[in-house]
Amino acid sequence: MSHQLFSQSLISPAVQAQLPEGYLMRPLEITDYHKGFYDCLAGLTVVGKVSQESFRQTFESMLRCQNVYHVVVIEELKASRIVATGTLIVEQKFLRGCGKAGHIEDIVVHDSQRGKKFGIRLIDQLRYLGNAVGCYKLLLTCSETNEPFYEKSGFERKDLHMAQYLNQQQQQPQTITVEPPTTAAAPTTTTTTMATETNTNTTKQTPSEITATTTATVDSVSMIKSCDLPIKALGASIGSMLVK
Repeated sequence: MSHQLFSQSLISPAVQAQLPEGYLMRPLEITDYHKGFYDCLAGLTVVGKVSQESFRQTFESMLRCQNVYHVVVIEELKASRIVATGTLIVEQKFLRGCGKAGHIEDIVVHDSQRGKKFGIRLIDQLRYLGNAVGCYKLLLTCSETNEPFYEKSGFERKDLHMAQYLNQQQQQPQTITVEPPTTAAAPTTTTTTMATETNTNTTKQTPSEITATTTATVDSVSMIKSCDLPIKALGASIGSMLVK
């Protein structure tokens, strides 16, 4: 079984070239559990208690869903630690000629690495990935505070974000058991759905299509049932779904 979640060939050389010296953008690897991956994610939201075995099982379940999960990380090579990460989840549709929609999730940069434009680089890479795997659009959910950042990256406000959290007793905040987090950012309330078209050959939605479009977030549930992804996944919400 591969030690990387997806092929290194899907990493943009142009984006990598824009990183500072000593940093590498690459797919998530099964050994990243010990490289501060959860320490980085803790700057986004509660990650819960995740054992190395749970991480391994989740990684392997995602790996079996070929061309669906693309978790990108930026590693500080000298320190051998993950300092930024972002995810693209590819949703196969029956609409748009059985097209694909890309969902951007879990964009986070470690507090110690602010000011290096890693957030922009992650968005550039995930857009590159979306084009490479044939997505006709990209979707993400963000707070109003972060809306200007994504607008500069080509996204625009679209529709209304709705959410329903299930199994609330299992969603209680828990401490991280990997290593003490150095960041303490509070969970962000997401209120805005952003979207961008990535396929220039695809016509824009008509007003009736736009009216009929609703988005909903499903917390920690696999997009594709046949992939058998365990519900106890990486902790942060990983599956904003576009319901049409």
